[in-house]
Amino acid sequence: MKSRGRGALPLERAATLSLALAVATLAALGIAWWRDGARPYATPVWETSRFVQLAPATETRGERWLVAVNLRCPHCKEHLRSLARRIASRAHPPALGVIVVDQPARPARLDLDLSGVSLAAGAWWDSAQVWRDGWGRRVYGETFRFDARGHLITATPVGTLPDSGRRL
Repeated sequence: MKSRGRGALPLERAATLSLALAVATLAALGIAWWRDGARPYATPVWETSRFVQLAPATETRGERWLVAVNLRCPHCKEHLRSLARRIASRAHPPALGVIVVDQPARPARLDLDLSGVSLAAGAWWDSAQVWRDGWGRRVYGETFRFDARGHLITATPVGTLPDSGRRL
């Protein structure tokens, strides 16, 4: 049997402690993920009374597409711009709008750089965290298609054209 040097015992303890800490962290994350997934969330329904209007909707009939945008996220803002460009040439484009999410205070200005494209479905601030806490959503840039009555048609991830499943 080989004898250990003086420094071996503290190193073994440090390695064991590190391993135990890593296992405990992974277990805590797993439990948090499981609890979040087990919690019942409501199916998204568009009710303007649950959101704070930032820009008025100019089109209230027909289908509306609302994109969940965090104002600090360049990817979801780029998705919104790309989506606006893709539907602008349609004979009857859906009304496009935004839901500003994960913004603790009312935005002073809505800086989305849409280059003249209007938000016919308006811009709304999710002050009550409906998107995250009520609907259980977590992905910025997700596009929600609602019918004229506010019922969810589909919800598609960032980078996908909602009514076709094609990538932008």
